[in-house]
Amino acid sequence: MSEYHHLAENSPAALVLVRLNGTIIAANNAACRLLGLYRQQMEQLTVDQWLARPIERTRDALAHIRASSGTYIDVTLRHGEGFEFSAQLSSRVFEHPAHGRVASIVLRFNAALATSGDEDADVAQVALDHIDEAAVLLDSNTRIRALNPAYTRITGYDEAAALGQSLELGAARRGADSWDGLIEAMSPGERWTGEVQNRRRNGELYPAYVKITALAPSEDEAAAQFVVVFRDLSADKAYEARIEYLAHYDTLTGLANRTLIEKRAELARIAVARDGRHLALLFLDLDGFKAVNDSLGHATGDELLRHVADRLRSAVSKTDIVARQGGDEFVILLDSISKPEDAAYVAARIQETLRVPLTLNDQTVFTTASIGISCYPDDSQDLTTLLRNADMAMYRAKRQGHGRYVFYRPEMDANAHWMLQLRNNLHRALDRDELHVYYQPFVDVDSGTVTGIEALLRWQNDELGMVSPVDFIPIAEETGLIIEIGQWVLRAACRELQRLHARGYDHLRVAVNLSARQFRQTDLVAQIADVLAETGLASRYLELEITETVLMEQAGATLDTLHGLHELGVAVALDDFGTGYSSLSYLRRFPITYLKVDKSFVDGIPGEKGDLTITRTIVAMARSLGIRVTAEGVETAAQGKWLRHWNCEEAQGYLYSLPLAADDLEWLLCNHDMLPVSGEIGTLADNQSSVLEE
Repeated sequence: MSEYHHLAENSPAALVLVRLNGTIIAANNAACRLLGLYRQQMEQLTVDQWLARPIERTRDALAHIRASSGTYIDVTLRHGEGFEFSAQLSSRVFEHPAHGRVASIVLRFNAALATSGDEDADVAQVALDHIDEAAVLLDSNTRIRALNPAYTRITGYDEAAALGQSLELGAARRGADSWDGLIEAMSPGERWTGEVQNRRRNGELYPAYVKITALAPSEDEAAAQFVVVFRDLSADKAYEARIEYLAHYDTLTGLANRTLIEKRAELARIAVARDGRHLALLFLDLDGFKAVNDSLGHATGDELLRHVADRLRSAVSKTDIVARQGGDEFVILLDSISKPEDAAYVAARIQETLRVPLTLNDQTVFTTASIGISCYPDDSQDLTTLLRNADMAMYRAKRQGHGRYVFYRPEMDANAHWMLQLRNNLHRALDRDELHVYYQPFVDVDSGTVTGIEALLRWQNDELGMVSPVDFIPIAEETGLIIEIGQWVLRAACRELQRLHARGYDHLRVAVNLSARQFRQTDLVAQIADVLAETGLASRYLELEITETVLMEQAGATLDTLHGLHELGVAVALDDFGTGYSSLSYLRRFPITYLKVDKSFVDGIPGEKGDLTITRTIVAMARSLGIRVTAEGVETAAQGKWLRHWNCEEAQGYLYSLPLAADDLEWLLCNHDMLPVSGEIGTLADNQSSVLEE
């Protein structure tokens, strides 16, 4: 709103904002100058107080204001110095967010009426000298006989250069439609108005709104026969262009906004429907953008958005449109494709373009995006639904991992209904005792000894069945329920470990995941201390897992919290390492005890050379920093063998154990002192299955 206010305040047009009862809300500088009043005086008046009598004319003016016709009517205004002058008034009624239905009034001085009436000449001259419009009096030969200061200010021609000259002096071009020919053809009392191009003395062209009035004939050839009044529209045009730009473009990136892309999409829809082609909407959301914003600052975040905008433009054709939806979301309209698969090609090209590292403020930033794709006419006939479908597909892509694209499928509508059911039921899950904590062991890869357990939340609902954490954890995070649920999980996990310690398994530790919202709590350290005191668990047996994204958010506050946990004696593990924005060298700043290699890298062992290299490098560098490494998602004996070879201390995954309920975990600990090291897992897996079925 501030930019619109700035534009109105500096507009050359006299603008007044009034309520429909005539009371004045605000007036800009031009209106105050025209009426000779200070702003405070203006805003204490009503319309009828600066409209001169008779009262009938005032009523007509108020009725015209309420009618919101956009046309001008002649009115008489009262100047602050007491004299009256002729003017014209136009209004538009609209809904104001703070004041309800209001009218925006435009006022302009009417020089023609001022000179043709019976007003005192001195009064008219004062008014002419103070208006922003150029006023020129022409004799019967259409030569300039008089001009006001505004004429010189606008055109650059002073009296010495203009008097006695034709109005052609400031014409942009001459010919059959010249000013002289137009004026000479006018009859007495006739008026002509129009928008024209004029030329200043320095050669610069400018738009002008011109009003010409032919006066009653006079025997005196030198007497004024024509009144020409014109206003320089340059500022108005710039104002209109800026308003048009703000209405259709994003000021940060220069990309189109949603309004413009909706207009273009409708035109494209009509075109492709005619020739049997397709169009596609790509809904794009940057992965981990908040981490960049919080760790490197909003200015760097804005710079990243500008670079992303440039890269998106370069990845599509000139006829396609890239728009910023808001925040770190973008929409791309592919306005003519032969088949939906073409959209996949563009999405892949966008992903490839975004993966190239950026250097911002001496920091290297890696960017990926999740993309949802919806096509016309296959997925919908209207833009609103296409956009919604692409949005749903984008969220599906994001749940599958960073840097992916997904096409919309009709079953996603059912999934949206499913997510609504999840949201509604999750609010009551704790009260209904539907939440349960399962535990998955950490295993020493050399000995097969269970060294600890990770607490994993599960939700069993009578109506929905077993709900995946992938589905309900984001909802809990979004709604804030994660705070209450997280406290419950922490307390339950600490109690269970205390019970296991009492049963003789006193070497075990328990790892509990902390979400971003939990970690941002300013009293987190105090909360952890309270739970430890309540459950009696020694702090050295508790491990808290956070992700790279959480680590990178608000680095200063993060460091304070981590030091607080370290002083409390609680270990911190960095989960899903390698999928975010941090680096091993960055970890020197943080008191991290454990680092968990993400399953996506372990999956590629031993076949994928790149995953082998990444995992080996992470293990070696972490050990050099004194950080213990746990490999996630270990499922094969070959993976376990390679991890042992690289001196990875711990592993976790289906090779060793499924996540287990508390009773099943104790059975496992009791019956298997050591879990497999080299892949002998058949009997153990069978035993686990039978236990779970009992």
